[in-house]
Amino acid sequence: MNEKQTIASSTRKKHTIKRIHRVNKRNGFYKFCCKNALYLLLSLVFIIAVIVFVQNLIDIDQLFKSVLHNLPTTDIFILFFFSESLLGLIPPDIFIVWTKTLAHPYMAVALLSILSYIGGINSYFIGMQANRIAKLRRHVMEKGEKYAKQIERWGQAVIIIAALFPLPFAMVCVVAGMAKFPFKRFLIITITRILRFFVYAIILYSFIH
Repeated sequence: MNEKQTIASSTRKKHTIKRIHRVNKRNGFYKFCCKNALYLLLSLVFIIAVIVFVQNLIDIDQLFKSVLHNLPTTDIFILFFFSESLLGLIPPDIFIVWTKTLAHPYMAVALLSILSYIGGINSYFIGMQANRIAKLRRHVMEKGEKYAKQIERWGQAVIIIAALFPLPFAMVCVVAGMAKFPFKRFLIITITRILRFFVYAIILYSFIH
């Protein structure tokens, strides 16, 4: 490639970037990202405040032992898996805090992240099945209509944000399945869910004594 071709290619890339920027600004994508980043910050502040408050009253380890004294560790992981597969019934951050009380917390976080990733895949297939069952489809659309519109507008970016931010990951995965989002691409971009668990763990662990 000669110098003129290099300059032309660089110019085209700049124009493409500027065009994408204008489109994202016009369709509200940047506002959407900023709002979810704010939700992330507020949720972390809230969780940290709760941790600090609770630790002034009782040891976190003792708290979980008293609440979960009759529930084996394996059953807790199974409960988490079903929660992540069925519309995220229980906030995953509770489980992340719980892992700090275990002998190998980061190994437990790794297991949680993998279970959440697989749970997202299950949710995707639930969405695909929902297209065949009218009652289930209506129920999902009542809960996830706005996420369907967001995926239609911004595509895979919404799924990545749901994997990393406080957007309901399972519901977004269900909607992605209903929308027949390309499955191979879905598998790749939702790997970011694993990153989310480790980042949260590093932050939350620093406040747990």
